[in-house]
Amino acid sequence: MAKSSIKGAGRVSRSLWQVIVSLGLCVGMCFPALSWAGDLPINTKLGGDFTLPSTRGESTSLSDFNGKAILLNFGYTSCPDICPMVLNRMAAVMNELDDERAKVQPVFLTFDPARDTVERLQQYLKYFGDDFVGFTGTDKQLVEVARQYGVIAIPQKSDSAAGTLYTHSDYIYLLDQQGRVRALYSKSDSISKMVDDIESLLED
Repeated sequence: MAKSSIKGAGRVSRSLWQVIVSLGLCVGMCFPALSWAGDLPINTKLGGDFTLPSTRGESTSLSDFNGKAILLNFGYTSCPDICPMVLNRMAAVMNELDDERAKVQPVFLTFDPARDTVERLQQYLKYFGDDFVGFTGTDKQLVEVARQYGVIAIPQKSDSAAGTLYTHSDYIYLLDQQGRVRALYSKSDSISKMVDDIESLLED
């Protein structure tokens, strides 16, 4: 997991983080629940559809992208280090795909709904690629999506001028054309590995 900071965290419902923390261990616990299709396993415990406000319109479902592979990450636009690095990795993967780029949808879902409006997400994500789609929502909605994907976001007390520190998971999820979780990537996974896995999915 990675640690980053956020200002004004008091405006975010503490219950959001408490629920996410209690559910976040699912990432490690759920990966034994696998079935196989092609070269990559299907995780049968993590994932699922959701419908939230997005940078594409008032109500967008993840299933709207069925037929495309999906790169999915959770974070927040005020993150000073980890989230931009992860999104830059996603952008690098997209750039390596060349002609197959149109078959892959990069998605960013915030866990800071108090500040990450659709407009803010639009401004932020344009630095990584015009095809990036951002999702936000209410605390309750985001808790449910966090439960589905096993997201961890733990607030830490800090005297830093930057505000409350958060330890949060920074995985990139790879979903197939049916929206099923096929892989999770950490910072130790190379760009070439992610590209190879995506190309394998697109060939299935």
